[in-house]
Amino acid sequence: MITRPFELESRLSPPPRDFDFMAWVNVGVLALFFGLLGSRFVLAPGLPIGVGAAGTFSLPSIGAAGQNSAATSVVVSYRGNNVILFEGGMYGLSDLRKHLELYAQKHPNAVMLVRADRQVSVQDFFSLCDMARAAGFAGVQAAAEPQASASRLP
Repeated sequence: MITRPFELESRLSPPPRDFDFMAWVNVGVLALFFGLLGSRFVLAPGLPIGVGAAGTFSLPSIGAAGQNSAATSVVVSYRGNNVILFEGGMYGLSDLRKHLELYAQKHPNAVMLVRADRQVSVQDFFSLCDMARAAGFAGVQAAAEPQASASRLP
């Protein structure tokens, strides 16, 4: 070959055998961040709604930011047309009761985070909160997503 007379192959550096130390440090830090952000150390933002044993709803108090935040156990997405997404299943409001009771029995003192769509009425939302209280949940938090910017017609 053409490289043999010039002995260019002898001047090439050997390929690296392993990652260097900083690459392993970066992998460890990324694993740490994913582990912490996916755990219960991160508090879910939401508005807590009291579902006490007396059956009355209590309004949240406005105080420090940490006072109204709690680690949620389960997230319920309540969409319009009576569609509720809970633990990987799609249920109606009447079908959800038995699944909530089973979850509350397995996880005592569970807190439910409800992400309700704008088509869900307040009455349906409070029916879900009352159902959560009856199932044995310790609390319910309401969450809202920012409205997507829609183009307005003139």
